[in-house]
Amino acid sequence: MIQRTEMADVQKYDPAIHHRRSIRLRGHDYSGRGVYFVTILTQNRRRLFGTVLNGRMALSEAGRIAARCWQEIPAHFPNVSLDEWVVMPDHVHGILMIHTDGHGGTLLGEDRPHGTARTIGSMVRGFKIGVTKALGESPWHRNYHEMILRDARGLETVRAYIRNNPAQWDVLRFGELRFFAGNRALLDLPLTAYLASRGAGCGAGGQRGECGMGDMDGEGSEGGKGGKGEKFFALTALTREGSPRCVISGFLSPLEREVLDACLAEDIPAVHVLARGLPQWFPAPVRRAMDAGRFLAVTPFEASVERFSAERAAWCNQYALHLARRIVIGQLAPDGMLACLLADLQDSKPVQVLSKREECR
Repeated sequence: MIQRTEMADVQKYDPAIHHRRSIRLRGHDYSGRGVYFVTILTQNRRRLFGTVLNGRMALSEAGRIAARCWQEIPAHFPNVSLDEWVVMPDHVHGILMIHTDGHGGTLLGEDRPHGTARTIGSMVRGFKIGVTKALGESPWHRNYHEMILRDARGLETVRAYIRNNPAQWDVLRFGELRFFAGNRALLDLPLTAYLASRGAGCGAGGQRGECGMGDMDGEGSEGGKGGKGEKFFALTALTREGSPRCVISGFLSPLEREVLDACLAEDIPAVHVLARGLPQWFPAPVRRAMDAGRFLAVTPFEASVERFSAERAAWCNQYALHLARRIVIGQLAPDGMLACLLADLQDSKPVQVLSKREECR
C-alpha cells in the first residue's frame, strides 16, 4: 500500500533531481552483499507506464509489464531480494538487496553463460531486456541511477520516499481547487461526470481547436456542425436515468466539448474543471450561463498557466470522477489515460460506457 510520509524526510533522496549522472563508486564490488536504491528512467521521460490517481499508480499495459519483470528479478538472481519498489509513469524506483556473493544466473528474458557476475548493473540490464522484449521496443534511458544504502536509517528514509512517490506526484504539483468563476453552489448538487477519450467527434464540431484550449479561448462554444441527432446523443445518455442536477467534466476532448455546448444550449448546469488557469474572459454562452447561476469554472492553477498538458488533463478527469455521483463515458481508448482512471475507481459509482455506434448514431 502507498503511504504518505513527511516531505522533509524524502526530498533530498530524489536521484532524478540531484543525481543527473549515474556515478559508480570506484572500487565498490557491485556483486557483493549490499542494499541499493535504483532508479531507471524512460527515454525522454516518456510517461508510458500509467497514471497517478488519488496518490496511487494505475498501471497501463506497459506498466504492468514493467511491474511483472521487476518482480521476476529474484527468479533470475536467487541471491537478491526485493524491498520497496514502485512503477511510476516515467520511471521505476526499487530497493535491491544482495544477500550473498555469487556468479552465474540469467538475465530476464535472455540466457547468459555460467560465470556472468550478478552485479546491480546486470540486474538492471536484465530487467530492461525483459521489458523491451515484451513491449517490442526499448522504452529506456541508456543509463540508471543507484545509491548505496549503508545503514538502517537511510534504508527507512528511502523506503518512505518510494512509498510516498505516487502521493507526492499529483498532490505537490496541483493541490486542491483554489480559483473559481461562477456559482460555487453547483458543487453541492448531485454531479454527473461525462468523460470521453480524445479523438474526432461525431460531427464537424469535434474538429475545432486544440484539445483543452478551444473550451474557453475560441469561438467554438456556440455549438458544432454535427447535427442535433449526433451532437445531443451523449446528453440523452446523461439524462436517460433522470435529469442530472449538474454535469461535471474537464471538457477537454471534442466529444466533451460537444456536451458542454449542449449543456449551455439546454440550460443544464455544468461545472468545468479547467486544465489551466482561469481565462481573462469567457465566451458569451458561458457568461450568460454564469449570470443565470448555471455555470462554474474551477481550477487549482494560477492564471499564468495558459497551456494544456497531459498531467493537468489527468488531474481534471480524476477530480471530476471523484466529485461525481454518476459517470457517463463516451469514447474510451484502450489503455489510455481515461481507461487507467476508470480501472482505479475506488468508489462504487454507476458507470455507463457508450458504444461508438451509440455515441454517433
